[in-house]
Amino acid sequence: MSIYTGEPEKLHQVGVSTEGCHLELEGYLSALTNVQDELHAAVVSKGAGSAIYVALGDAHQKGKSLSSTLNEIVTELRSTGVKIESSDLDGASMMNSAAVAHDGGGGWSGSSAASLPPKISAF
Repeated sequence: MSIYTGEPEKLHQVGVSTEGCHLELEGYLSALTNVQDELHAAVVSKGAGSAIYVALGDAHQKGKSLSSTLNEIVTELRSTGVKIESSDLDGASMMNSAAVAHDGGGGWSGSSAASLPPKISAF
């Protein structure tokens, strides 16, 4: 099992950026479908029109595959962000409990509680 040692905020930023790319790709794929139908109807040569239609259909299929992969990445980043936040909060709580037990109730160096990491919001 690998351990994430980076900043949770950067993980969130990557997730937002990846989600933006995914939505942009979906927009382009929608436009490609519209162009595919228009070109197929506009090209006079039946053979060339069909070849264009098939080529654009193949490009669309590859784009949908990429879109699916990007969606999986966004889902995993969201899930990982939640796991990291939960793990950070659990770790901070355990450290504070250990400090309280060690100091007889004083917490960290005179403070009453350990500083908890910031929450990661969903994108």
